[in-house]
Amino acid sequence: MSQIYDYTILGAGAVGSVFGGLLTQAGFRVQLVNRSAETGKAIAENGLRLDLSKGDVVCHPDAVQPQDAAPARFVMAFTKTHQTEAALLSIRDAMRPGTVFVTLQNGLGNAELVAQVTGSAQVLHGVTMLPATLLAPGHVRSHGSSQTWIGPVRIQDLPLAQTVHDDLRRAGFDMVLADDPAGRIWQKACFNVALNGVCALAMGSPGLIQATDGLQDQAHALADEAIAVAVAEGAVVDSSAVHKLIDFACAEHTYHKPSMLQDIEAGRLTEVDTLNGYVVARAAVHRLDVPLNKLILTLIKARQDAPVFWQGAPTSH
Repeated sequence: MSQIYDYTILGAGAVGSVFGGLLTQAGFRVQLVNRSAETGKAIAENGLRLDLSKGDVVCHPDAVQPQDAAPARFVMAFTKTHQTEAALLSIRDAMRPGTVFVTLQNGLGNAELVAQVTGSAQVLHGVTMLPATLLAPGHVRSHGSSQTWIGPVRIQDLPLAQTVHDDLRRAGFDMVLADDPAGRIWQKACFNVALNGVCALAMGSPGLIQATDGLQDQAHALADEAIAVAVAEGAVVDSSAVHKLIDFACAEHTYHKPSMLQDIEAGRLTEVDTLNGYVVARAAVHRLDVPLNKLILTLIKARQDAPVFWQGAPTSH
């Protein structure tokens, strides 16, 4: 029988690689699952290289494609949100009945989707502020401090959340066991809702938002719409902290490219449906008006579709 891993990292991109690599360094049995055979080959040949603030680390988790995944105690999802369902389905049959599923992904509604796809009631959720950049397959940079919050969807699963919290602290992460993980998830989402779509559409950065007359005010207005929806959903969001973080990013992250901009530049689908799109959908349920989020959602979808649209243009003469 194949071994049972402590952790399966589903999605060996930048953030997933840092989590999987440091868990491996701490002595846990870890498998990274990624669609890319190139990632597995690079890690098998050279190890997983992490360029961290405290120095470079080379670790050796197992790296496999979905069809080769083995059972694990915990599965941590780090894929893009629009890839979650397919990624979970690709490994679901390899897991055992007691497997616990964890999502620290960006966006909203992730825990509900994980539970729906896996059929598991044992789902933990949270949010991480970990900065990470994929430099090449098997090579990731992560500089700067950050916190990660985690908690159970069901209160009876608090001991499971405590276990993951303790394991990640042992691996060196700055962890918080959250009484209200949903509030933390909403708080980060409100920040992302304010900046990501604007940066993607402007092909710019938080610094460009600050440098463009009136645009930073619109970012704050986007956040206010999302905060109102969060409150209607019963989430506790520190609105002052959200707005301070927006101003900090605009002042200090002058040339940072948010993930949504990177996706647009690479011709990939974005996570707009689980950010501005989720805000729009839940606002309709609560009969709230969110015109700026509707505009961003619609424009990002049009921007995603633009390359295919122009392929159908008649040849000019």
